[in-house]
Amino acid sequence: MASRPIDLQGYFPYFLGTIANRWTTTSSRLYFERFGIGIGEWRVLASVFSLGQASSVEVVNLISMDAGAVSRSMRRLEQSGYVTPVEGRFSGRTKPYTLTAAGKALYAQIQRVALQREKDLLSGLTEAERRTLVELMGKVLDRLGSL
Repeated sequence: MASRPIDLQGYFPYFLGTIANRWTTTSSRLYFERFGIGIGEWRVLASVFSLGQASSVEVVNLISMDAGAVSRSMRRLEQSGYVTPVEGRFSGRTKPYTLTAAGKALYAQIQRVALQREKDLLSGLTEAERRTLVELMGKVLDRLGSL
């Protein structure tokens, strides 16, 4: 039995989870209200844009999102006309998708909002602190593979 509670104010996973959860909740609500898609679809859309074309499996590997959630998001984006399968024969979830013209336009609209939100979130940091934060978070992310 534990002798005392964890000091959450000094426990990195608490901050990481809380920041991620709040960011996801507020982003999803905003994107759905303004653009008709949630955070899952935005992450998939951004992944496909970043990779040029991507299968659900490649998106999962890129952003570590649940495979079922990626598949559902990809399906909703396809039904909405934002992504389309790449021509050719592919098996199962290896079928790559690419953004349509509507998907690229939607990406550009949400990107502006997402980047402004990031700027607002980090506005209390100097540019040097911001670079250090991103560098340190990259190191933390790299360590996850060994845990």
